Amino acid sequence: MEPTHADNPQPLSAITAYLFAQRETILNRWRTVCQEDATLAKGLTLSREEFNDLLPLILDMLEARLLEKTPQADPALTAQAHGLHRWQKSFTLIDTMREVSYLTQILYSELKRFQTLFPQTDAQLLLDVNQHISQIMQEAMEGSVIKYDELQRLEAIQRSATLQQVVEKMTALSQERTTILRASAHDLQGGLGIINGAAYMLKLEGLPDDQREQYLDMLSRNLASVEGMLTNLMDLSRLEAGEEKPEFKSMDVAPLLHEMARSGQALAAERKLALRAEGPASLLIETDPIKLQRIVQNLLLNALKYTADGFISISWALENDARWIVSIQNSGPGLPSTLAGVLGDQLKPTVEATSVLSVDAAEPVSALPLNVPTVPPTEQLSERGRQTYQGEGIGLQIVKRLCELLSASMEIESITGRGTLFRIRLPIRYTTKQIEGEQINAGKDRQG
Repeated sequence: MEPTHADNPQPLSAITAYLFAQRETILNRWRTVCQEDATLAKGLTLSREEFNDLLPLILDMLEARLLEKTPQADPALTAQAHGLHRWQKSFTLIDTMREVSYLTQILYSELKRFQTLFPQTDAQLLLDVNQHISQIMQEAMEGSVIKYDELQRLEAIQRSATLQQVVEKMTALSQERTTILRASAHDLQGGLGIINGAAYMLKLEGLPDDQREQYLDMLSRNLASVEGMLTNLMDLSRLEAGEEKPEFKSMDVAPLLHEMARSGQALAAERKLALRAEGPASLLIETDPIKLQRIVQNLLLNALKYTADGFISISWALENDARWIVSIQNSGPGLPSTLAGVLGDQLKPTVEATSVLSVDAAEPVSALPLNVPTVPPTEQLSERGRQTYQGEGIGLQIVKRLCELLSASMEIESITGRGTLFRIRLPIRYTTKQIEGEQINAGKDRQG
């Protein structure tokens, strides 16, 4: 039981001195009460300084008002700053208001304790102090509410802007997909036209053997081309429908990559290109070998198709304990800057310090994410590229989808006239969570 000082009524200065002397106790009690509230668990992660934040300054303002002095800071602005701090620490508005309410109750209890110690203190004086506590804590709460309202409005605006950007991107990607399919349809139509023309010429009587041979060769090449385009379209449809699931297994990936390089040597020799493969003699990983092979094969065939002269290289290496890299680089014409068109400013060419192809900071390098559009304008390609450009966008869309299935990232660096590098980063091992996640995503794709 606390002693009383009944014969010693206290002036206002004594009350302020008492509250000041009890400040550490007040703040400690406040933290304890908040910790005991299960809904304020976030406060447990804050240090004492972070938890108290600007509340000691609020108590300074209370004291200044009690003594009729000018506060050194604006209570509303201080409270708003406290609200911003709590927002940044992931407190909700209700959390912050509950905290302030607890502090208000503790101040009231301290005032009652003072009254117990000095019962002869003027009741009106105690009532005035009570009103000052109520007013400044109300201002503190209102300041936090104002800041939260401002932040929520700003967040709502940002969300609205983000949603609008997403809608615009989806629309642009839909249009890009239409463009890709239209280009593929045009290529198919052109290929079928050549096939029909060759077939018609082969029916003519008296056709010289050398011309008949040319038309047969033309027919064979275009039938193979049309078959390839149709296969790619069906592959892309299956991937987008979620009908393909990764089947991971442990393997040494180096022999597979060497074999793929060997399989491309004949075409490289025909086009007078040097094709080289280099990497560790053994690289043990987990992957879906068929899908990995399709990724590398698509990129390698594109490199062989669009590189007029020079070199093509396949390389692989460990990046760290979690990921490994396979890259396909060529000395072709490079990808045009308009490749990043549909995503606008986000994919403007930039010079990265870690870019491989950047030899001069004045010459930009494009580092593009997975959702890069993939139809280079034919006028930007070499003469050989113009002759063989068919279904390029479909091929890279397939690569993008396969990378997503393997939790891989695809990066592109390109310099006009110097070449292009495709870099694929893949996990060394797959966790159960990753595998389940890919299966869930595949299911969502089917539903979509």
